[in-house]
Order: sequence, then C-alpha cells, then structure tokens
Amino acid sequence: MPFRLVLALVIVATGLLLPLDAFAGDYTVSYAFDGTTRADVAAGVTSALSEKGTTKECQYGRRCMIELTKSDLTISFSVERSAYHDVVVFADGGRSRSAGCCYFSGGDRRAEKRLTEPLLRLWIYEGQERKRNEYVENIPLGLLYLQFSDLK
Repeated sequence: MPFRLVLALVIVATGLLLPLDAFAGDYTVSYAFDGTTRADVAAGVTSALSEKGTTKECQYGRRCMIELTKSDLTISFSVERSAYHDVVVFADGGRSRSAGCCYFSGGDRRAEKRLTEPLLRLWIYEGQERKRNEYVENIPLGLLYLQFSDLK
C-alpha cells in the first residue's frame, strides 16, 4: 500500500513540475503565401498557389516549419528570444521545384530580420544563389507574409 501511495505522489509531482514549454508554443505565427508573380499581375491572372494558415507551436531557439503544399515549399524559421526578437527564415522547394529553388532578395539562401514590426514581407525566388559580389536576378515565385504575435 505505501508503495502505491509513493508512486502516485511521484507521478503527480512529475506532472506538476514539467515545464509548460513542452505543451505550448512560445509565440504564434500567421502566414500567407501569394504565389501570384509580377508577370501574372501584368497579365491579369491570379494564381491558385495562394495559401494561408496559423501555427501556435513555435518555440524560441528552435526551428519552426510551415508546409506550403500547393506551392511545394517548406518555410522554416527561428526566433531568438532577446530584446529585439531576431528571426532567420529559410525556404526549401520540394520535388516539383528545380535545384535552383529557393532564394530571397539578392540570391541569398536565408533572410535575417529584426522584428521591429510584427509583419514580415519576403519575396521568394527561383534561380541561382549569389556567389561573393555577383549580381543575381532570379524569377519571383511569390510573396511570403509572416505575422508574429504573442511574443513573450
């Protein structure tokens, strides 16, 4: 009988002492991807590649991922907990994308921003990576919107 009582107390104490971070995210991200390119706008065409959603499972210092299935893109990012909340964003293409996917402005593989405003707007491109001082002009795939909220 005392063994069961001790076991029950250990289980209850363990459940109460687990960090709450294991059960909820540190911040919320609402996202939208507008796959309509400038050429589409000029032609008066709207794209079926637009997607939106929200994720509440992101934690500081860990990579958070968003799957954009229509566009065959995976967006990953991490936010460092600091007074400024610096964010690093990556975009990767799936099997339907070329080896030259995906880049941000200037042919960079990643975008680093300081969250001075809760909404980030990032163009995603397909083409080639910039090497050293090289000028690169890639094909736009669309515009990614990331809105960060509930930052602690």
